[in-house]
Amino acid sequence: MHRIDTPGSVDGAFSDGNPAVGQQATQLLASWFNDVQENLCTLVEEAGLVLTKGDAMQVTNAVLALIAGVVGTGGGAVPTTRLVSTTGLATGGGALAIDRTIDVPKASAPEIAAGVIDNKAITPLGLATAVAAGLSDNGYYVAPGGLILQWGQLRGTYAEGAVGVTFPIAFPTSCFVLLPIALNQASNVNNDVWCQNVSKSLSGATFFFNYDGSGSNVIQGLDYLAIGK
Repeated sequence: MHRIDTPGSVDGAFSDGNPAVGQQATQLLASWFNDVQENLCTLVEEAGLVLTKGDAMQVTNAVLALIAGVVGTGGGAVPTTRLVSTTGLATGGGALAIDRTIDVPKASAPEIAAGVIDNKAITPLGLATAVAAGLSDNGYYVAPGGLILQWGQLRGTYAEGAVGVTFPIAFPTSCFVLLPIALNQASNVNNDVWCQNVSKSLSGATFFFNYDGSGSNVIQGLDYLAIGK
């Protein structure tokens, strides 16, 4: 397609001419008419219609048919039986007969901490929320893969003897390592204090406080770290 460019045309437009200034009228040559004709005929044929002399609606019907094809109901349409499939974590899809939405579901903080499901995405906010849930003086962290770190503290005054603690959460399978650290009072710095592991379970542990001086109630408590899964 092109704008008229035959002698007498002005900037791609037709002109009636103006003898007073020597402007001739635009010459109507076959090249431009053939170009217009072929563009219109091609539009009709692309819509799947047969050119018919005297049918004034063919261009209109061709445009309507091609528009219908875009939405899946006319000639040249994308078949509505075509499917939008999903893979990986994406869900949704289906036949193109209706609008479709593709979605990637995100895991909640409890789902991230549980580490069981395998069909949702972990977002930075979800991960931060899952980690923050266990951050406290007596807290825990569940790492991807199931490793669990737990920590806690006892505060008070204790004499020699056994003392028990309950973990912030119970280990589902095993407690691998338990590390206690006894705390000494500032007024008792000349005496050593320590604690020993007596026993451990999935839900807690028992320690035994010791000190090498005289008197009683000289131990302030303990901090501990437990590692398991």
